Amino acid sequence: MFPNMDVSEMDDNLYEISASIDEIERLLNSEEDDLASINDIKKPNQTFVRVTKDMHEGWLYLARPEEGERYTKEEVLSILEQNGVRSGYIMSNILAMVKKGVYERSIKVAMYKECVQGENGYYEFSFDVKDINKKNPKIREDGSVDYSSVNLLIGVTEGEIFCTYHPATAGTPGYYVDGTVIEPAKTIDLPALKGKGFHFDESINSYISDLDGKLDYNEANYEIQIKGIHQVKGDVNQLNSKIEFNGDIEIDGNVENGAVIKSTRSVTISGVVEAAEIFAGGDIVLKRGIAGSGKAKIVCNGNVYADFIEHTTVKAKGDVNSNTILNSEVFADGKVILTGKRGTLVGGYTHGRQGIQCVNLGNSVEVKTVAHVGLETKDYLKNQDVMKKDAYLREELKKILDRMNHLLALKDVRPITKEDLAQLNELNALKNDLSAELKENNKELEIISGIVEEARYAEIRVEEHVYKGAIIAIDASRMPIQDNTKYMIYRGINGVIEGSVIVVN
Repeated sequence: MFPNMDVSEMDDNLYEISASIDEIERLLNSEEDDLASINDIKKPNQTFVRVTKDMHEGWLYLARPEEGERYTKEEVLSILEQNGVRSGYIMSNILAMVKKGVYERSIKVAMYKECVQGENGYYEFSFDVKDINKKNPKIREDGSVDYSSVNLLIGVTEGEIFCTYHPATAGTPGYYVDGTVIEPAKTIDLPALKGKGFHFDESINSYISDLDGKLDYNEANYEIQIKGIHQVKGDVNQLNSKIEFNGDIEIDGNVENGAVIKSTRSVTISGVVEAAEIFAGGDIVLKRGIAGSGKAKIVCNGNVYADFIEHTTVKAKGDVNSNTILNSEVFADGKVILTGKRGTLVGGYTHGRQGIQCVNLGNSVEVKTVAHVGLETKDYLKNQDVMKKDAYLREELKKILDRMNHLLALKDVRPITKEDLAQLNELNALKNDLSAELKENNKELEIISGIVEEARYAEIRVEEHVYKGAIIAIDASRMPIQDNTKYMIYRGINGVIEGSVIVVN
């Protein structure tokens, strides 16, 4: 190997290979991986160039010139170029060979250069993208669920830089000693962020919020939406007991008795909720739970997440998730899920259209606990009513159409009279009214059919204890639990409730 160094140190450190016939023969017999080519070497005193097969190195052996003559730099470079070495010259070595008269030694005179890869463009956010809409709470060491870890809000303030874009950087080409260019991989830039509630500052390549609010990020579409958020720093009490906001609401403290909170989007409360009423167009997160004293009400179009739910009425279009539900009326169009170490459902009436999952159902003192899945009575009756109405409207339409066809057929027997035309107009108006009514009824039929389908495979799953006093209800069927049991799944089959033991693989 020949490192870069002062010319004066060159002779002592040059890598020397004997120019004897034996050495030349050794080079000629070297493995193909070591040598790409050796110019026809027939005499020990003949200049030659050696290039490694991978084109990483070029070596030069200069024959001793006639007495009084010397090689010039231009001559050496010409020799190299003629023999396929066109890039990566180690000029310090070449100049040393020329000035010091380094002959009859193989010296490395060219070295390839690796290309330097560039970097694709990327966004650097001021928050962890994975935290957005994080709805899977952490499990504590004792097995309970930590609903305080549920995060529906990434808050930003007006003027805050929430994202900086780092543009793609191009790589630097490399080369082999034969002059072949080694191109780096092409780099790409990401699309600009689109959306509302922010602007882009080109001078610092950063995105800046235009308002205080909640940030939503759709990573797949590179879309940001910043919407207003109402934050309460502290408790909600008699002084500020009514809060209504067209956006998300975030409350840091407790919510006391009598409070009414209404949001078109999500509601997040960090403290304990007492006998309050909460309405949300999206999800509701009660990180410390709710003790409603029989007066609290929670209604939302999304999911409910609560550490505990006690003496409260809950209605959710999505799922209801909690560690404990005690003596409450819970209605979920999705599932009711009680997880953690306790996962207990005790007392009251709990309905999960698509199912109920808990660890313990009821308790040892046999408190009446109704767990219902599938279709509620009102859904079943509505389904029956909508189907009956559908049949009735179709039959009435058929009668009207038959009557109209009969009147139109009279033209083959006699002329159509004014009375016939008047009756046809009346029947046609009835037909239009019934058709419109049938169309609306079909929409309801689609909705109720979807509800029926969602409820079709609903089941009640109890991971631990099922206590006497619990009532299993599926669709219109009910089954009181007569004796304590464990590890059960209950399903409705042809109107009959069947229980089976959970099989653990």
